[in-house]
Amino acid sequence: MLKINMKRTLDIVKYTCKNTEQLGILVERAMCDIMKIPFNTKRKYESLSTDIIDDIDNTIGPLLKRMKLDHVGNMNTTYDFIDKEKVNTMSVKTIMSGNKICPQNIGQCSLNSLNAKLNIGLKSRDDMKDYFIKNRKEMMDKYLKNCFCCDRMIVYKFDKGCIYVIDKKGEVKFNEDLKFTTSKGLIDWNESNTIYVDGNKKLSLGEIQIHNNRDCVKFRFNIEALIELINNNMISNVCVNVYNLKTRYNFTVKRENMKSKMCFPSFNYIGSKLKLLEYITETICDYTGKKSYDEINGFADICSGTGVVAFNALRGGCKSVLTNDIQHYAYMISSIWSTKNVDVVKVKFLVNILNEWISGMKEENIDDNMKDDLFVYSNYTEGGAEKRMYLTRLNGYKTDMLRNRIDEMRETMDITDEEYRLLLKLLLYAVSNVSNIASVYGAYLKSYKKSALKDIYLNGELVDNLVVDKDNSIRHVSYNNGIIDLLKTVDLSEYEVVYMDPPYVANRSYHDNYHVLETISRNDKPEIKGKTGLRKVVDTKSRFCSKREAYDEFENVLSNIKSKYMFISYSSESIISKENMIEMMKKTGWKDVKCYEKMYSRFKSNKNNDEKQPREIIEYIFCGKKKE
Repeated sequence: MLKINMKRTLDIVKYTCKNTEQLGILVERAMCDIMKIPFNTKRKYESLSTDIIDDIDNTIGPLLKRMKLDHVGNMNTTYDFIDKEKVNTMSVKTIMSGNKICPQNIGQCSLNSLNAKLNIGLKSRDDMKDYFIKNRKEMMDKYLKNCFCCDRMIVYKFDKGCIYVIDKKGEVKFNEDLKFTTSKGLIDWNESNTIYVDGNKKLSLGEIQIHNNRDCVKFRFNIEALIELINNNMISNVCVNVYNLKTRYNFTVKRENMKSKMCFPSFNYIGSKLKLLEYITETICDYTGKKSYDEINGFADICSGTGVVAFNALRGGCKSVLTNDIQHYAYMISSIWSTKNVDVVKVKFLVNILNEWISGMKEENIDDNMKDDLFVYSNYTEGGAEKRMYLTRLNGYKTDMLRNRIDEMRETMDITDEEYRLLLKLLLYAVSNVSNIASVYGAYLKSYKKSALKDIYLNGELVDNLVVDKDNSIRHVSYNNGIIDLLKTVDLSEYEVVYMDPPYVANRSYHDNYHVLETISRNDKPEIKGKTGLRKVVDTKSRFCSKREAYDEFENVLSNIKSKYMFISYSSESIISKENMIEMMKKTGWKDVKCYEKMYSRFKSNKNNDEKQPREIIEYIFCGKKKE
């Protein structure tokens, strides 16, 4: 239910809800219930409070029932309802607080998308600002036309306790004698700029935002200002009727600890997209025209790393997800993000048994005669000949014991493959939490940091963050392949979206930076070398990290992927330039190629080296559609 708590204060009823989008979806559902028509959406939100639904029904219910509409909000961004004859259309706006509404056809979008929608050709944020200042009247008419693109617009202003029903009679535009000014000129315009209507008083008509750190242009009208202009005949061919609800509703967003609910605590991982998930989601939805992941028919993350992007798609409602990574530890971590084939109670029981077992182990009880069976202890702790300090002696010993015991459980107990991989995932996170490193395993610290001195344990509570597969509807397949090998065996055309986050730079790669986790995951006791104990034989080095091979590798991959949409996360520090990547995508069969950009703080792996490098980089997302 939307209602979390309720408190009456005079004629105001207070509610909390997840976000503005949720409120809008639930209002559309309430309208469908009132009109007794199907509510067409895949979203799993339940319903508004019956008090609110009854209030809406008693206020505009008779009007809604006379319209005889079909709901198409999940299929169309231009309108939310259309009549049986497919002629008259209606859009719905909900305002949780404040007065702002986005034009229905535009919303917040990239500059390239805005160019297409408004038929303007601008190349940069500065071009957009300059164009807007010089063409205020033209731009305001364009925004107005896209705001009133439907025959009828219904705006729910819950905090004021009213509903605006706005009808269009013809072409909508501002009166010719209206003049518009802005709160900021071109020189002092940073991101936000307010638009005023000149008259007897300054009327704040709306706000335009051109974000510096992401490719997003957002314009929002002040609904109260629009209503005033309509009532004063300053906007042609549109009229408004106001319906008063019996109650005013104060909606606020429920604040949650999103970091704890996002996923397993992510260790310091090169290229991690944990802090960029919102940017990635907005980009994919903007480019595909989808409202959320639950409208995407299959999501393949073919360089998944720790898997947070695929998890975000799964958590967002996408039912079919593929993950793949050439590194074995990454494959193990990214392969389990739901309770599919996982008995949560059983796994937690096993975790408790394992934790109780290792809690009784003491350093003085370690038998050095067992070194041949204790690979981590003998090679990555001070217990070995090389005295490497990746883990304390006791934590290294416990890691060996846990790793071997998990393999034994696989052979002797009734556990599924998913449960086995989940236990290994918990172990890899546990090791990363007590590792004595600055951030990666390219080197260890010469003295133990505070977190490294803690006792290792498996955190069974992390299992609660998995996406619950209630009705056996989730399909998550996972692979441990190089991308070329993956494409030889898997047809990605069944996934509407393919997302790719390849290595960016030509230096020591993931196979070296996370070699300890790779060895623990494989449990293959490899031959190692050097002061830091790197794996001597490496078969997982990525060609994307080679200046000589990266271009050919990209070209090969992009030529063989058959999905409808392609998204590539990349960086301004990458081997291949932005211009070359765009041209390559076009060359390999992708159309409507676009590049979204966002400023982002660079990964810090070595404080001394990082001081010589820029603190921020540009995070690119290249997008393309497959040519027919």
